Amino acid sequence: MKRLLVLYRELAGYFVNTMNHLANEYNFEIDIVAYPVKSDAPFRFEFSKNIRLHSRTELSSVDLLSLSKSKSFDLIFCGGWSDRDYLNVVKANPKVTSLIGFDKQWLGSWRDVLGVLYLRLNVRSYFNYAFVPGREQAQFARYMGFEDDKIYTGAYTCESERFTRIYQKRKNKPLSNNLVYAGRYASEKQVVLLWNVFLELSSEFPDWKLHCIGTGSLSSQAPQHPQIVHHGFMQGEELDKIMIEGDIFILASSYEPWGVVVNEFALAGYPLILSNRVGARTALLDQQSGWEFDYRSKEDMKDKMRKAMRSSEAELRKMGEHAHQMSRVLDEKQYTASLLRMIESA
Repeated sequence: MKRLLVLYRELAGYFVNTMNHLANEYNFEIDIVAYPVKSDAPFRFEFSKNIRLHSRTELSSVDLLSLSKSKSFDLIFCGGWSDRDYLNVVKANPKVTSLIGFDKQWLGSWRDVLGVLYLRLNVRSYFNYAFVPGREQAQFARYMGFEDDKIYTGAYTCESERFTRIYQKRKNKPLSNNLVYAGRYASEKQVVLLWNVFLELSSEFPDWKLHCIGTGSLSSQAPQHPQIVHHGFMQGEELDKIMIEGDIFILASSYEPWGVVVNEFALAGYPLILSNRVGARTALLDQQSGWEFDYRSKEDMKDKMRKAMRSSEAELRKMGEHAHQMSRVLDEKQYTASLLRMIESA
C-alpha cells in the first residue's frame, strides 16, 4: 500500500473525486489536511474509507510535523506556498518525494518577476516536482527553477463519469436558448459586466435566458429580469439538472488561474465563451470549441456573445462535441498516472 500526505487549502469536488479514485483503484492510504470550505461554496463531500481528513484549523505546527512522521509516506503533496507550516513539513522530510501544486499563471508582471525570484530562493529547493494545470502555470514553474522533466501538467481534472453522463443526455437535445454561468458572484469573475452585457443584448435575443449558478459578495447587485435566472449555490446533483438544459457556457473573469468549471462544462459538451484571462482556455478553447474575448473590452465580449447566440443548433452541437473531445484527456487516470510516475522516478 502506498501512502500519500496531502497539505491543501480548500477542498473542491474534482480534487476529492481524484483522491477517491487514487485510494480505491490504486490502494492508496491518504491523509488530507485542509482548510474549511468557503461559506459561498459549501460543498458536501464523501470520502473513501482509505482517506483520513484532518482540519487545518485544529492542527498546530507541531501537530503537522508529528503527522508527517507518523507513517512512512511515499509522497507529500503540498498545495501552494502560502502556508509556512506546510512548507516546514516538506522541509523536515527531505527523503520523502514531494510536489508543489499551484495554478498561478505566468503573466510577466513585475509581481510575477518578484514572486518567482522569492520562490526560487526560498521554496524551490524543498520540492522534487511541480504539478500544475497547464501551459501558463508550467512557465511559472520554469521561472521558479523547475526543469521541464520535473514539471507535470494536468493537475486539475473533473469528475469524468459524472459530466460524461450529462454529455450523453445533452447530445441530441434541441436548442433551449440557455446561456449558463457558474461561479461565485465576485468582482474578479466580472459577473456584473456579464449581467450588463446580457441585458443590452436581451431585446435582440428575447428568446434567450442567462442562468447564473452561484452566490457571493455581489449578490445584492444581481439584476432582477425575466431573462436572467439566479439559481444560487447548488450541490452537484442540483447543478446536473441545470447543465442538461443549457446550451453555451460563459466565464468572463478578469483573472482566473484555471477554472475547473470550464473542464466540467466542456466535458458536458458545451461550446465555451471565455475571457483571455481564463487559464483553462489554453487547453480547452480554440476556434472549433468556442470564442475568446479580451477581458478589458465590453464590446469584444458583447460581439462574442452575439456570435454565439446567433449560431445555429448544428454549429453549437459541433462545437460542443469538439470541446468534449478536448476535455477528455484531463481525467482521473492521467492525474493518477502522473503521481505514480513521480513516486517511481524518485
